[in-house]
Amino acid sequence: MKCRLGPAIGLVALLFLVVPVSHGRSEDNAVDTLQGAIAALEAGDVTGAERTLRPLAAGDPEATAWLAVALLKRGDRQGLAEAVQLLHEAAGVGNARARYLLAFQYAAGEGVPRDETRAALLFQEAAEGGIARAAYNLGVLYTKGRGVQPDTTQAMAWYRRAADAGDAYGAYALARAIERSPQASTRAAEIAQLYRVAADQGHLPAAQRYASLLIEGRGVQRDVAAAERYLRHAMSNGYPEAGMLMGDLSASIAMSSRGAQAQAAARNAVTWYRAAAEAGVAMAQFKLANALFAGTGVERDLARAEQWYGRAARQGLADAQYVLGIWRVGGVASPPDAVEGYMWLLLAERAGNTNAAKVRMRAMEKVSAGDQQQAEARAAGFRPQPERPRSRPDDEAPPLRPMPPRQ
Repeated sequence: MKCRLGPAIGLVALLFLVVPVSHGRSEDNAVDTLQGAIAALEAGDVTGAERTLRPLAAGDPEATAWLAVALLKRGDRQGLAEAVQLLHEAAGVGNARARYLLAFQYAAGEGVPRDETRAALLFQEAAEGGIARAAYNLGVLYTKGRGVQPDTTQAMAWYRRAADAGDAYGAYALARAIERSPQASTRAAEIAQLYRVAADQGHLPAAQRYASLLIEGRGVQRDVAAAERYLRHAMSNGYPEAGMLMGDLSASIAMSSRGAQAQAAARNAVTWYRAAAEAGVAMAQFKLANALFAGTGVERDLARAEQWYGRAARQGLADAQYVLGIWRVGGVASPPDAVEGYMWLLLAERAGNTNAAKVRMRAMEKVSAGDQQQAEARAAGFRPQPERPRSRPDDEAPPLRPMPPRQ
């Protein structure tokens, strides 16, 4: 489950960790009871779990930490105050879970004064006590410079520690860090393996990135069928960007095929592009518009193509702004509008499209000085209207959605 810190820090709480197995009949009975209380918490029976945990907590730091979890899940001030007191008690005698949970309270300033330095220390102590997710969270703090000095080397070391313990978030974070490093080209196999570890546990951004590597055969043997499995899983769990990659995969098959096979693959590409486009993925909207313009995999329809170019352009996609600018100046699919067209060309140019400046200079011959001034004023007031969050969960780790078993 996630902590209540919000996206500012991007830490992830894992409260339902495996309970250490003890030996001896009475200890085994206590462990069974504790596991039953944890199961009740997972099922949402907070009251029942609290009732079971209170007698267990006497003299047992592990049960005390879990009682604090139940109190935090109650969501009231009295429960918060008691939970913080219990966590301090259990953390004080070295319980790693209590230190882990208390770190979140200090990071968020809930029930205690906000103190990110102390949060970082508690995460480190919890990580050294065997909680892999604490190592990942400490890596996040080093990455962002929260409670510690920013230190990429330290961040990667803690991500490594989490990944080595099998933590999906740690594996994904380490893979992303290596990809951004100068050694990325020589560590492709390591990156692929880390993404696979995370993807197989249900980390959806990892599933998409691993699928891309499978398609390219980069760092791993090319396997289109496996890539499709990961992409379908991500798409079905709310990641339409995966649908765009499925469209790209089908489009590549269409380009390398002939006859009926090529036509079927092109239609399949359009189907995937449309699903992602309707969900608000700007690049998918652009690619769907291209297909409608060319009549590839779908009946040619310039009016609908312009609509999709428009949606992508309003999201701030420079390539879509460039095409839409040409179309609106020239009246390709609808009556020409020199002001709007010139505005889109200006925006595309400012966003880095290298062709937009040349086209705009030629368009100046058809656009009056007054229209140019009006277009410049509209461009100055333009603000992108994203249909989806600009930042996908690279820093705010998503809930895990485990891969279904293979049929």
